[in-house]
Amino acid sequence: MSSRASASDDFWGDVDDDVALRRFRSLVSTIDEGVYQLDPDGYFVAVNDQLIQATGYPREQLLGEHVSLVLADDDVERIEREIERQLETDCGDVATFEFGFQTAGGDVVPCELRINLLVEGGTFQGTIGVARDIRDEQTIETIWDSIATLDADGRFVIANEAFCEMTGYRRDELLGEHVTLLVDESVNERAKELQAELLGNEQEYATIEFEIETADGKRVPVESQFGPYTFEDGSVGRTGALRDIADRRDRKRELLKYETIVETVNDGIYTVDADGRFTMVNDAYCDVTGYSREELLGSHVSLVVDDETADQAQELEAEIATGDVDRPMAEAEIKTADGDRVPAEATFSMLPGERRERIGVVRDITERKEHERALEESERRYRTLVDHFPNGAVGLFDEELTYTVAGGEMLGELGIDPDDVVGTSIYERYPDDLIEQVKPHFQAVFDGESATFEAEYHDRHLLAHTLPVRNPDDEIYAGMLMIQDITERTEYRKRLEESNERLEQFAYAASHDLQEPLRMVTSYLQLIEQRYGDELDEDGEEFIEFAVDGAERMRTMIDGLLEYSRVESQGDPFESHDLNDVLADVREDLQMQIDESGAEIMADDLPRVDGDPSQLRQVFQNLLSNAIEYSGDQPPSVGISAERDGHEWIISIQDDGVGIDSEDQDRIFEVFQRLHSQDEHPGTGIGLSLCRRIVERHDGELWVESKTGDGTTFSFTLPAASNSDA
Repeated sequence: MSSRASASDDFWGDVDDDVALRRFRSLVSTIDEGVYQLDPDGYFVAVNDQLIQATGYPREQLLGEHVSLVLADDDVERIEREIERQLETDCGDVATFEFGFQTAGGDVVPCELRINLLVEGGTFQGTIGVARDIRDEQTIETIWDSIATLDADGRFVIANEAFCEMTGYRRDELLGEHVTLLVDESVNERAKELQAELLGNEQEYATIEFEIETADGKRVPVESQFGPYTFEDGSVGRTGALRDIADRRDRKRELLKYETIVETVNDGIYTVDADGRFTMVNDAYCDVTGYSREELLGSHVSLVVDDETADQAQELEAEIATGDVDRPMAEAEIKTADGDRVPAEATFSMLPGERRERIGVVRDITERKEHERALEESERRYRTLVDHFPNGAVGLFDEELTYTVAGGEMLGELGIDPDDVVGTSIYERYPDDLIEQVKPHFQAVFDGESATFEAEYHDRHLLAHTLPVRNPDDEIYAGMLMIQDITERTEYRKRLEESNERLEQFAYAASHDLQEPLRMVTSYLQLIEQRYGDELDEDGEEFIEFAVDGAERMRTMIDGLLEYSRVESQGDPFESHDLNDVLADVREDLQMQIDESGAEIMADDLPRVDGDPSQLRQVFQNLLSNAIEYSGDQPPSVGISAERDGHEWIISIQDDGVGIDSEDQDRIFEVFQRLHSQDEHPGTGIGLSLCRRIVERHDGELWVESKTGDGTTFSFTLPAASNSDA
């Protein structure tokens, strides 16, 4: 306790201390409010019983202590500033403040303080203060919640201003009205039931949510905390506080929505506090890590990531705080509960507030990594192909038709550096007329189409192929251009075509010129037979017959040779044609041979192809006729089938006849080559040669598979019809 001297002498005049104290106690004994006196330096020199009760300090502890014992420093400064103001202005006002008395028990009691300065002979002697407890007034009017009290019948007896503002009614409109003015009777009954439970359980309050109807007819969701209220007459009502929970209900709905989203997305989502410990995880994150939610919450992130990754996350957190990164993202490996490591991609952001919580969204990128590795391996293979592509060049290009990879021997021959090609588009590399030619083929690869075409570039004749390049997901991510220099081949083909053209002209001229002498030989032999037939002996008649037959066979061979030479020049344009119709016409032409041999012909449903219908008819007729002719002693059995092979059809004609020796299988396609005599099987030896040339005109192949005595299969390829998948 302070030993500071009392100032009562100055305040009470020329009286001793005991008289002064008795006068002070007598003065304040009739006042219900706390009264005290301070000396000029703010130390207590007198207090009444009410102030002692309000502060909880005994009188002997208060007297001699500074007023800051019960007032906050800010409040002491406010009072001191007011004292200085009054002393300077000599106004003598009674100053009023609201502040909180700090009690001995640590509570704060709201009070209204009125102070008056003690000035004697122009000298400041201290202050007299009167403190009034305003808890009863503030309890109901100064808190934010709406407060109301109901009597035992459920009628309003108290309502604060906040309650009036919430309901839209004036206080005089509420007081005396029944609570059902605002709520349904069911709500009132539920509140009474809860109040009865409170009384039975000796609980202080209950909480209930419901809706009130305001004066303007709106429905407002509220939460009420209420308890029993005993009036002076002993009746029991209830008093409570209402709180508008519309925002909270909306927040709950919003929170529920986000919680639903968080729990239904496939990505793992988590939050960690400033110490790096998990505060929230969703099911997807638990699935990725293999840990349960209980195992993760409260655990440090080092449970699932290594120190390097944790440090990287903290660095990103610092960059987020300073705004140095727009979209913080990192790749790392997650350590799962079973000891595996899962490659993952995480995106970070900071939650608002002072807690420095970080939220992360984690995605398992195992498949993506596998795809990337597969893609890298694929690109390595492509680069190997590009770098070592013989007699040509290879390039990869993107959807902008810009080269991303280029190489091949031809670039070196042309003095072109592959690095100069990469990064340039076809618009920069090629002349306009070439761009117009190749651009559609380049663009078509991204629709999954391949193309083969020829072009002229750098004084070379090039064969080009464009095709799509796919990733492991079968998605087209690039196009490939493969080029081969066919300048020499083209020149050779041109010379060959010119040679063939001259040979064709020669064959035509020769066959045409031979027709006339053959007709003359045949005509004169027939005249000799007619005129001198009676004079010839048996040998003479036989000689003439041999000569006429030989001339006829020579004429047939010349006709065949002429037909062979005209396969290219005299053929009809290609068109889509149904091979079923071609076979039907051939069967009709061979009907007599079929009937005489008793042949059984079985055919699959045949496709549509692009070709020359009349020449295709010749192929079918020759091969089908041979199958019947060389059937042996048994009635022929012939099968005709078709099999799709990419953009081609393989047509096969199979018999069960005498077969062909393996040594003779190449020779049968040569002109005028025969395996049997005229007596055994008449013919010119040009039919199979003609068939092969017709098939080759259709960009196909004709081949044979056979064993002696075990039947023969002739197969040939034809292009599928361009306007049909069949």
